[in-house]
Amino acid sequence: MSTPPTSPPAVFTSRQARRLRKSAESVAGLKRIQRPVTDERGRATFSLAYVRTSPEEWENGDGPPVLIIPGGPGLASALPYAGLRKKAVKRGLDVLMVEHRGVGLSRRTASGEDLPLAAMRISLVVDDIRAVLDREGIDRVLVVGSSYGSYLATAFAATLPSRVAGLVLDSPLLAAGKADSRDWSTALLHDGTTGDDAHRRVARKVRETAAGMQDGASRRDLGRAARIVYEFAGLDTLDALLNQLAVGRARTTWAALQKLGASDTGQPIPYWMEFDRVAEIAFRELDYADTDPSVLFDGGAEFSDLAQQYSAFSAEPVDTAAALSSFDFPVVALSGDRDLRTPRPVAHDAARRAPQGLLATVPDHGHSALDTHEQALFAAIDLAQRGSGPTAPQTTDQADVRKARLDGLTRSGGPSAMMGGIIRARLAADRLLPSRRRPHRHS
Repeated sequence: MSTPPTSPPAVFTSRQARRLRKSAESVAGLKRIQRPVTDERGRATFSLAYVRTSPEEWENGDGPPVLIIPGGPGLASALPYAGLRKKAVKRGLDVLMVEHRGVGLSRRTASGEDLPLAAMRISLVVDDIRAVLDREGIDRVLVVGSSYGSYLATAFAATLPSRVAGLVLDSPLLAAGKADSRDWSTALLHDGTTGDDAHRRVARKVRETAAGMQDGASRRDLGRAARIVYEFAGLDTLDALLNQLAVGRARTTWAALQKLGASDTGQPIPYWMEFDRVAEIAFRELDYADTDPSVLFDGGAEFSDLAQQYSAFSAEPVDTAAALSSFDFPVVALSGDRDLRTPRPVAHDAARRAPQGLLATVPDHGHSALDTHEQALFAAIDLAQRGSGPTAPQTTDQADVRKARLDGLTRSGGPSAMMGGIIRARLAADRLLPSRRRPHRHS
């Protein structure tokens, strides 16, 4: 699940919500199309919002438009990614983003009610995208999906492969459940059975810290905090957090991390991050409540209580393994070295299965380039565009998959790009505060 952008406040008055709506409705290139609430045609409808921004000099012959699908589920498109679209236009890209049904400007029916949970199906989201492409007269599109959006991108490509010129799967999510994330996080940051010596040293500290906690809830909080710090701020910052926890000098950082860890599923951020309706997809079709309380890094634990309000897991809507194997267009799997939510083995498998697959790795980066590392996202788009023509990039075949490492990129942009700096600043401030617990020294 993508961490919500950090710009807006966590609690909103109705006046603030109206201002956000006004801002969302004023973004450049905003359009609307009427869509059926469910697949029962001719009944209730809602207004599906989407944004298309093109360079003035763009022409059809300059390449296919780029459809960008954010993650979550629950991230809006119109407001959070206005800056990204401006940068994309300067790069000569014709960008299309669809506001997900049940979110932001696409949240309500024509009568003003929230869309029902029955309207939350991946198949309907895919058909929304198809309808927007038809309205815009777009035959083929380069599809970019981030995190949950990568599942939508794969589902769209599996359903309508003739409409796809290429895929960029940013932090690919390709299966229901939390097992991939749970297993990788545990091996890397708890058991120390993968990674280098530095990771093994930190894994030992994680085990010692967890052993010193008295209850399962505190250990789950530790697992959540460790994941956030590692992905956004890196191994050294996680090491610093563990050291400061041991001497009681991390209390404000700890409190902020617990609040942040719950923000995906907490109070909706209007026109920005709204999980409450699309959670039906998360639980019914992607098994977000998959949990294993016996492990520290149990990504499904934070969803288990909320899951009771939604349908139980039914089945995945797409056989992604079969779909990837059938694609006859470039597929770039973009993966950060520190991604724990959609870990490297998943991206590697996606690139391996696709006949024209490429694994693009990003050093010093966690989850979702769309939200934290825009230059990496643009580089992956460029790889996919060049991969569709005679000038396809040549990469070295290693471990049965083509690879390209995206080194030397300037880190800039993305709604959550400042998270790492904020965490490090809080830790630095905590070091100046008095200790509040007996020190526990790592041996």
